[in-house]
Amino acid sequence: MTAQPLPVKTGSVKPRLRGLKAFWNHQTFRRVSQLIFAGFIAFLVIQHAIVGENGATVTPSAEAFCPFGGLETLYKYITSGGKYVPHTHLSNVVLLVAVLVTGFLLRSSFCGWVCPLGFLQEMVSSLSRFIQKRVPGFRRAIASVKKRGARLAFLDRYLRSLKYLILAWAVIGAAYWGVMVFRDYDPWSALINLAEFSFTFGFAVLIIILAASFVVERPWCRYACPLGAASGIVGKFSPVYLKREASACTNCKICTRACPMGLDVHNVDTIKSADCITCLECVGACPRSGALEVKVGFPMIGK
Repeated sequence: MTAQPLPVKTGSVKPRLRGLKAFWNHQTFRRVSQLIFAGFIAFLVIQHAIVGENGATVTPSAEAFCPFGGLETLYKYITSGGKYVPHTHLSNVVLLVAVLVTGFLLRSSFCGWVCPLGFLQEMVSSLSRFIQKRVPGFRRAIASVKKRGARLAFLDRYLRSLKYLILAWAVIGAAYWGVMVFRDYDPWSALINLAEFSFTFGFAVLIIILAASFVVERPWCRYACPLGAASGIVGKFSPVYLKREASACTNCKICTRACPMGLDVHNVDTIKSADCITCLECVGACPRSGALEVKVGFPMIGK
């Protein structure tokens, strides 16, 4: 019996960059983008808490810059001739349109490059990795939690559907009752109202999310974010996608381990999952040239 030759891998090992070339990559630009938007929201939160809406200078609440508020008020805005549900403004609708258009053009890049809550979760996960490298006891504790959690891995695909149920509840509830039914449970609302010492059930959700981020990257984004769900649905029709070239891939799984959304990047040829936030972590982590690249074209819907 003649032995079959092993397939030849066409991709070469990426050259190691040094100095400024190693620093100025797409992840650096992503962090800069996240910091700018997080800083802007933090400024609004603090300014609004200090000055208020009735001060010498009228300052908008950071809630006026939440795209999901636009989705919650959209029905009332259309059916009532331009009126809004409480705590929302025209800016929410404008930002919603911007996020959805961006979602179609660049998939859920808002989640990966702009969203301050997503950025905060990533920072907590980075802190967790930093501590694990330096504190053996903490590293063992996290490993133990992950090992026990692995038994529930089969629930992951079902839990990811939860965000679509939350999306439906928030939008339909706001349309029916004329109020933001999700607001008191929204960790984003709790976060931007911290400076005003306004604590709701959403604050408890926020604490749970940040605690979970020590073990799981972006838990809110994976399982519960309604804005991410809406953006992901639109992003499914985006012509932008990630392409894995099997002939260059060595199946090292580095890309999958790098994905903050826990996607099995190494198992598919075309990455068009609604959960992909276009952060490009997988592309940057891949050690092989041409094995994983951003593509523009069709088919528009893939795995």
